[in-house]
Amino acid sequence: MVFNLLTATGKEHVKKNMKKQIIALLVTGLLAGSVAFATPIAPSYGTFVNLPGATYGGSGIPTDPSAIRSIANGGNTITLALTAHNRYSNPPLVNNGAGTFFATPGINDGLEGQSLGPTWNFGLYIELAAAIGNTEVYNYALRYGNNTTDTFTTLPIPGGSSSGIFQDSWNLTMPFLNTIAYNPNAPAQYAFELQAFNSAGALLGTSAINVNVAGVPDASSTGLLSILGLAAIIVFARMQRRQTN
Repeated sequence: MVFNLLTATGKEHVKKNMKKQIIALLVTGLLAGSVAFATPIAPSYGTFVNLPGATYGGSGIPTDPSAIRSIANGGNTITLALTAHNRYSNPPLVNNGAGTFFATPGINDGLEGQSLGPTWNFGLYIELAAAIGNTEVYNYALRYGNNTTDTFTTLPIPGGSSSGIFQDSWNLTMPFLNTIAYNPNAPAQYAFELQAFNSAGALLGTSAINVNVAGVPDASSTGLLSILGLAAIIVFARMQRRQTN
């Protein structure tokens, strides 16, 4: 089964059918990547800036910053980009300016009209600007996993030779991605890497980000912080009294 990357005349049709095609292939076992232990994925990109014109398949999804990799190959240009963002009214994600985003654990609050799932999504963007008469067929893959447990899997994304864009926003509870025992409530570091290949299967370049999901301090930690804070106030008050005596 071959999926051609979005063309100018078929953008909406392909975008609507992308998830259905991926799910169908997963069900038949054609796209199922095996979970494996591997080296953690580190952030990797050419620039970590805004991606003008991108939507990541939605409305209001922030595009600044995006981890962008531009790949030149035989007169063709491939752009790979990744970002991470909050879902619905959950807290916006912050980042360290170097490819790592920070999200809160948990699931959506279940307000009417909202879908349950994690508090955050990751967005992916693939663009092929092909030279006139290009015959080179490119394929892509999303390697993703849990850096904390070193478990990863790969989702192939068939491409094509025509110019076009594919972009979307996904989360790890989606059926075709929920293959790494994802727990939205557990603190962990997740990693995502877009890969581009030529027709011979050679890797041409990648773009990668990390998403750190931090836990809420437990009761004992919170209590210790409160005690330390109170102790500091008492010491400060005593020092002030000594200075005025």
